[in-house]
Amino acid sequence: MKKTRFVILGLLQEEDLSGYDIKKSINIRMSFFWQESYGQIYPELSKLKEEGLIEQSLSEASGKAKIEKIKYRITPEGSQALKRWMEAENEKDTIRSEFLLKMYFATDQNSEEMKQHLTLFKEQADQKVILFQMFQQELTSKIDMHNNHRQILKVLDLGLRQAQLYSDWSRETLEELG
Repeated sequence: MKKTRFVILGLLQEEDLSGYDIKKSINIRMSFFWQESYGQIYPELSKLKEEGLIEQSLSEASGKAKIEKIKYRITPEGSQALKRWMEAENEKDTIRSEFLLKMYFATDQNSEEMKQHLTLFKEQADQKVILFQMFQQELTSKIDMHNNHRQILKVLDLGLRQAQLYSDWSRETLEELG
């Protein structure tokens, strides 16, 4: 079963959002464990609307040009669908990393390339640490922003720890490779 619909429903249970806002929230708040493309989000918004799980909320004018923005809100039926999904058993989690796959198959013949990949991996992890620390500081100061605020902070804490672990591991591995 596609999970895009549940990402959308979960975000809409917090607040009304546009398709762009949904993508932005996923990129910022979930990037270390979830990705969705516009090509997945917009068709799913249409399906959810057809099924009565979401509806368009009142458009609001924004910006200098006062362009109306279409936002969506979850319906009671959508809340029930999200609840049923939350109660269902989780599917097996999978993690795919092209970098780790290359690292696994690396030999002395491509050690210089691997050092470059490893350096980039570390830089990306360091950037995530900084970003997640910033989010953590901001969200900690806004207690109970949403009903699931505490859970958001716990997931963010895991992301921060994971990024720090990747950074530390990369540094140690680079030192070993010389």
